[in-house]
Amino acid sequence: MREKLGRELPVVVRRIKQDIRQHGAGVLAVVMLYFLLHAIFDAFCLSVIITGFPCPGCGMTRAVLYLLRGQLMRSWALNPAAVFWVIWAVCFAFERYIRGRRSKILVWVLYGIGLFMIASYLVRMGMYFPNRPPYVYTRNNLLSKLIPFYEEMVRHLIAGRN
Repeated sequence: MREKLGRELPVVVRRIKQDIRQHGAGVLAVVMLYFLLHAIFDAFCLSVIITGFPCPGCGMTRAVLYLLRGQLMRSWALNPAAVFWVIWAVCFAFERYIRGRRSKILVWVLYGIGLFMIASYLVRMGMYFPNRPPYVYTRNNLLSKLIPFYEEMVRHLIAGRN
C-alpha cells in the first residue's frame, strides 16, 4: 500500500500542477475580482450588485463554510445546494487527480445540481423573500442609482409580499 502511494503521489502532484498552469491565471483573476467587488460594493454577486436581488448562488460561500465546520442545518438554511457542491467537488477531485479521468457522469451531476439550485432558489424566494438572508433585497444597487423610479418599484413589489 505504501509503495503504491509512493508511486502514485508524484502523478497526483503532476496533475494538480498541470491544472494550476492551465487554469491558475483564471482562478487568480476571479479571486482578485472577488476582493475588488467586495471592496467597492460589499458584495460579489453580480445580481445583487446590479439589481439588488439575490441569485441562486447567494449564500453559497457561507453555506459551504458552515458545512465544513459541521453545521449542516445552518448550511442548508443558507443554500441547500452547498451540500451537493461539496460532495461533487470531492468526487471531481478523486476522479481527476487520483484516478486521472474525466467523468461524464459528473458533468450530468453538475447539470442536476444547477437545476436543483434554481428550483430551491425559486421555492425559497417564494417562502422567505424579503425577510430572511440571503433572500433579501439590497439597496444602493446599480439600477437604483441609474433608474430614478427603481427603488419605488421594488418597494411596491416587496410591500405586496408582506
